[in-house]
Amino acid sequence: MWEHLRVSQLLADVLSRGSASLLGLFLAIATTISLMRTVVIPRALPSYISDTVSRGVVGAFVGLSRLRRTYSARDSTLAWIGPSIILLQLITWLVLYLIAFGLMIYGASGQDLGDSMRQSGSSLLTLGFASINTEEQTIIDFIAAATGPIVIAMLIGFLPTIYSAYLDREVDVTMLSAVGGEPPWGPEILARSAVSQALDTLPSVMSDWAHWSTRLRMTHVIYPVLIWVRGTRATRHFVVSLLAVLDAAALQVSLNSKLPREESLAILLEGSQAMEVVYVSLFSKRSWSAHRAFTGEYSGESRQAIRDARYLPGWNRRLLAIQVASDRDAVRGLNRPAVTALQVGAQQPLTITRAEFDMAVDILERAEFPIDRNLDEAWEHFCATRARYEYAALQICRRLDATPAPWTGTRRTPTETIWPTLVVDVLPTIDGGTT
Repeated sequence: MWEHLRVSQLLADVLSRGSASLLGLFLAIATTISLMRTVVIPRALPSYISDTVSRGVVGAFVGLSRLRRTYSARDSTLAWIGPSIILLQLITWLVLYLIAFGLMIYGASGQDLGDSMRQSGSSLLTLGFASINTEEQTIIDFIAAATGPIVIAMLIGFLPTIYSAYLDREVDVTMLSAVGGEPPWGPEILARSAVSQALDTLPSVMSDWAHWSTRLRMTHVIYPVLIWVRGTRATRHFVVSLLAVLDAAALQVSLNSKLPREESLAILLEGSQAMEVVYVSLFSKRSWSAHRAFTGEYSGESRQAIRDARYLPGWNRRLLAIQVASDRDAVRGLNRPAVTALQVGAQQPLTITRAEFDMAVDILERAEFPIDRNLDEAWEHFCATRARYEYAALQICRRLDATPAPWTGTRRTPTETIWPTLVVDVLPTIDGGTT
């Protein structure tokens, strides 16, 4: 009987250690795949581990921010989201590797689980204070000792990439505050250009922001943590800045027929697609297939563009064909439910009223911006143009709790609109000099 009991205990121990070894191996592979998909492979590949950390951090800080009374206080809380995601992802990967190697050591040795975890941590962090000189465990120790520094080194290499993209984004956002107000607003961009008699520089500004939008679409999809890295001031936010430039371009092509418009049409194309891609990245519900080891999002053919082709000011038949074809290419491979929600949302009525449009026109007239179109026709053109990007932009602003600038929609927490200093209000107060 005692011999039978010892055999049963031996079989149970073998089964326990064998299962622990397999579980540890699976956990090590899963963690490595998560690390590769998040840090190494330059594609938008989701990961359950990284996505769970991100969702947890975002949920915690968003919940804390809602306890703050002012927008400035909320912004200071939300500014911790991006750096916290990066740090906690590193800690999570290291902890998972520690558990994985601890389970494998437990399976290959006669030690108890606590000693195995202690030896795993000693090897992973290259401390070397807890090791048993057996061949099987030495191999695991060597692998663990190589893994820890590699993970840390990969994150150290990852940080410069993240912050280089962040600085590249924020330079243009900061520059826009001088020509578009802080927070920036589309009509104010045109008003300041008119007051400074620099309307001839508008094509250059629009061209720069078209290129900026293209870089944004690439970097913020490959490295989604950048979406949560906020600007250096509460009155600056990259989504608000892009929306202001898009509104400026929409107003220009709607109100004036003589100023150069190719660059404005370019930013309307690139900027609206950047908004759509960021929207899909934020609001997508990942399917199981999207998280499989070596696949990403659905990459099949999109059967429908985000919206039907509609008349836009200054867009002839050839240019409109390019717009529609580009829209279809942009949504190919993106999460289909999110694209469908975006398509439905884009059909909603415009949030800008005719009274708000007339107020902007009045500001531009006071700034002596050249308006040569009938205002009723210009209003229709502006509505058709803004409808192409408004829904995505306002949903992103709401989700990220972006700076509550004019024409940026509502926030989850009721927030008073922050207006920039209007140059047409300042101009009459300036004495002396020339005009």
